[in-house]
Amino acid sequence: MIEAILVVLSNAREGREDDFNDWYTNVHIRDALRFRGSMATQRFVLSSGQVQDFPEGRFFAKYLALYEVYDAQRFAQEHFDNALTPRMVVTDAFDDTRLDDYHYYPLQFRDNAPRTDAKGSVVLELFNAAPGQDQALREWYNDSYMPGVMKRPGVVSGNFLAYDRHGQLMNHKPDHNYVAIYRLSDDAARASWKASTALAECPHIAAESLAVTCWDIITPRLTEDDVAHTSAAALAREERARAHIGDNYIKDRGDKLAG
Repeated sequence: MIEAILVVLSNAREGREDDFNDWYTNVHIRDALRFRGSMATQRFVLSSGQVQDFPEGRFFAKYLALYEVYDAQRFAQEHFDNALTPRMVVTDAFDDTRLDDYHYYPLQFRDNAPRTDAKGSVVLELFNAAPGQDQALREWYNDSYMPGVMKRPGVVSGNFLAYDRHGQLMNHKPDHNYVAIYRLSDDAARASWKASTALAECPHIAAESLAVTCWDIITPRLTEDDVAHTSAAALAREERARAHIGDNYIKDRGDKLAG
């Protein structure tokens, strides 16, 4: 059973996109799924087609990873114990000037196609409650907004989640206390977010905090079992990627982790 979803927003260092993606796909997510507490993960890249305009032309992060976690505290502890050791090598192609790795805990989950993997993209909603409006926001989102979204063509599943201090990796709070994740069967379904003003006009949401982003799939969903019982081809890709990193990895984790 999923306890939380770890939402990771990240960037590569300028000119190092290929190195970053090789490490993340073939080494990093596989290392993470060897840690106790995790169940599955999938990677995404910011789509060229967005439904919201952002300052300076784009959202601050280019890459998204979603980790399904059954024990957030254990998963966080594994990171504290193993980050930047041979069990979790981090390439210096990773831009660590900003880390956005936070567990969010489900408030509601809806699925229009149980036991079916969504093959389309993801829409990620990020926002905060207006002052004193947390309870009203949760009630409105759970009882009114989300049921409506789940009726839109092409929306496969929806997850509404909230930040909590329990089991966090970071020693600071996120910019957004609420996250909603919608998986789509058809990328055309994104257009319904562009047409809707419900979030922007909701009096319970701090308008300046609202960010609605669209993400394309980089990797299929990978489970802990896929890693534990891997194929020869996947293992060969991992070994090649590790060799490619060589000595080009981060050696000082600084003070960003909470542990």
